[in-house]
Amino acid sequence: MAVTEETPKKTGRAPSFFVSHGAGPFAILNAPFQLQLVDLCEKTRWVLDGWKGVILVTAHWVTDQPHISSGPKPHIYYDYIDGLEGIPPEAWEIKYESRGDTEVAHEIKRRLDKQGFNCVLDDERGWDHGVWVPMKLLRPDGDLPIVQVSVPGNMGERETPEALKLGAALESFRDDGWVILGSGSSYHNFDAVIPAIMGVPGAKDAPDNRPFEAALQKVAFTEDVEERRRLMLTWRDWFPENEVVQPIGKAEHFMPFIVNIGASGGDKGTLLGTWDLFGTKMTSYVW
Repeated sequence: MAVTEETPKKTGRAPSFFVSHGAGPFAILNAPFQLQLVDLCEKTRWVLDGWKGVILVTAHWVTDQPHISSGPKPHIYYDYIDGLEGIPPEAWEIKYESRGDTEVAHEIKRRLDKQGFNCVLDDERGWDHGVWVPMKLLRPDGDLPIVQVSVPGNMGERETPEALKLGAALESFRDDGWVILGSGSSYHNFDAVIPAIMGVPGAKDAPDNRPFEAALQKVAFTEDVEERRRLMLTWRDWFPENEVVQPIGKAEHFMPFIVNIGASGGDKGTLLGTWDLFGTKMTSYVW
């Protein structure tokens, strides 16, 4: 695993922060293949220091319009894949004690609706593992309020522009001291890695995704807002092996990264670290 030695200068606004959150609950269960992710999150806890709270955009909540968790204390939602064998019983006992923020949830809806969205407040939605896995690693004390926001999905070619628009609409909350945390995965061809994750004998490593990661890094490091937007809008045209790394119709785990790009404004991204999952590279960035 590689962790950057470059620490971005802290400014007066909260960061836009992308995390590849790993496979299911296994990072919390200290599975050996997730220890690099655990280590990276522990080394980057400073990103959340000193801010009011976290607006967390999760790949595990896909809707056609933004949905926002508005309950004061959401429950844990064990959203594991139906029929997935090999998840130990303790995976259903994981807890994360934190709180929501109803007032901020309503303010998110107000600002997003003003930008043309038709947001839905949900005071019953629990925190899925796209929320509690990274937050339990990054903020184990649970001292920051969290408002969970869904990603756009099932929209075909509209998904990317909608995700960019969502990020841009959330950016102003950075000036209010709220971190925009995108929780997804820079690689998410689940079919290629599930045999290895579940310990199937003879399972092969996943395809090499380093060329895709190089393209992703180019976007993250581009400072010109319009050029970065152009690169992101056309990622399906030029990211190498993009249909292998983020399959067509199954790119919901890439949407949080696109939201973070939309929320990054004129800030240049910093690669926080890279970790390995059975031959693939996973990355985290901050702006």
